[in-house]
Amino acid sequence: MKKITPFIFIGFLLAGSIFTSCKKHIVEPPTCDTCQTDTSHHPCDTCNINKDSLSHAFTWKEFTIPSETNLTGVWVFGANDMIIVAGSLWHFDGTTFTDLLPIRNGSNTPMDGGLSGFTIFALSHTDYWLVHGSIAFHTSDGKHFDDNRKGAVNACWGTSSNDMFFVGNGGSIFHYDGTKFTQMTSGTTKDIGQIWGTSDNNIWASGWNQTIAESVLLHYDGTAWSVQDLSKLGDIGVGKDGLIGVWTCDSANHHITVASGSFIYRTSDNGLWRKDTLKNSLGGGAYVGLNQIRGNNSSDFMVQGGAGFLSHWNGKTWYFYKNLFDWSNPNYDIGAFSFNGNTACMVGYKNGSGYVAIGTRKQ
Repeated sequence: MKKITPFIFIGFLLAGSIFTSCKKHIVEPPTCDTCQTDTSHHPCDTCNINKDSLSHAFTWKEFTIPSETNLTGVWVFGANDMIIVAGSLWHFDGTTFTDLLPIRNGSNTPMDGGLSGFTIFALSHTDYWLVHGSIAFHTSDGKHFDDNRKGAVNACWGTSSNDMFFVGNGGSIFHYDGTKFTQMTSGTTKDIGQIWGTSDNNIWASGWNQTIAESVLLHYDGTAWSVQDLSKLGDIGVGKDGLIGVWTCDSANHHITVASGSFIYRTSDNGLWRKDTLKNSLGGGAYVGLNQIRGNNSSDFMVQGGAGFLSHWNGKTWYFYKNLFDWSNPNYDIGAFSFNGNTACMVGYKNGSGYVAIGTRKQ
């Protein structure tokens, strides 16, 4: 295996004085954050939480993988344990990037150097899927699938490798049961770019066709997919926001769903949507596109956008990591993001090299 010891070229710590300042200026939400439609006597976990700005306290380090020009997938298992997808498949142990030299099991076909553009969905270190137009690699059984799928595959999510959902262009959705793919009726012909769920009866998928400036948001209840009425999300109903990302969690027996475009929209238990305004305005009516949402629960998730934009929600406030953001650099962008526990990682490219930014929160 090839190993590269990373060169750390930037690192910064959010100073304690900043946290003190932020803590003094916390603005309490006028109503319970995602529980506006909750009529029970026991509000969900985003209500009345004693959160302070220390939950935003991530120390960031930035690295390059000089042999790669662009990184497009990442999965965080822990602070010193993550898999990164580029032309090759890399593992980072906190000190060294190691090329995993992947092959397509069963055929011994080398895949090293041929994974550009792929993303990753991991169930474990030895059971993960890579997708980019096709389903390229699955370590559990080593199969390479070229069967009854139609249209490019863009993303996947599942509870196990015997229960996976894949979304793609032209409204394509497939379910894999460990043996075969079955095409599902999506109710749309729009391209579907992302998918996330909490269980077999609560899965969300989102997409945006830039050429026709139309978005789509779908929900699966365990029986059928349904196209959501985007008029409930305000301007996004006419495609202005470009709905790209979606993420959901099951927190304190409540389903919290977050969708992103130019703004963040949140709902609890499939109720009314709430619109958030992050610090992603570029002025003049322009906004940084928000691409991916990942997190631990409804009071601890992050939203990643273009040019290194990253903002964290702690149940009460948003915090923008402005030192990672550089809209002025045309040779800098983020292709993938992962957040697990107290570790977050963005990957992409910067000034001709593969770029990695890892944030660690003090436990």
